[in-house]
Amino acid sequence: MSKTGKFSTHHVPDKGTWYTPGDIVRLDESRSGVEIVKDPAGDYEVHSCRHATEYKGTPVLLRVGLRRDATPDQPKPPSTGPYAV
Repeated sequence: MSKTGKFSTHHVPDKGTWYTPGDIVRLDESRSGVEIVKDPAGDYEVHSCRHATEYKGTPVLLRVGLRRDATPDQPKPPSTGPYAV
């Protein structure tokens, strides 16, 4: 996995599940690796998915690009404290 800011790239075994840009997913991390699971309540949005052709061998890997915080930005309510501007 490589990660910079809101974006991360994961290499996962190709188990026949293709991830389409816009899919909402979550990461299941364990000692043996990371699994990407489609989940409407997940914390990540898929922004790319392709076969990881830079790696040879078995199992075949997918390179999945994710964007953190899949939920749209919500406007913050105005502050009503004593120092509100």
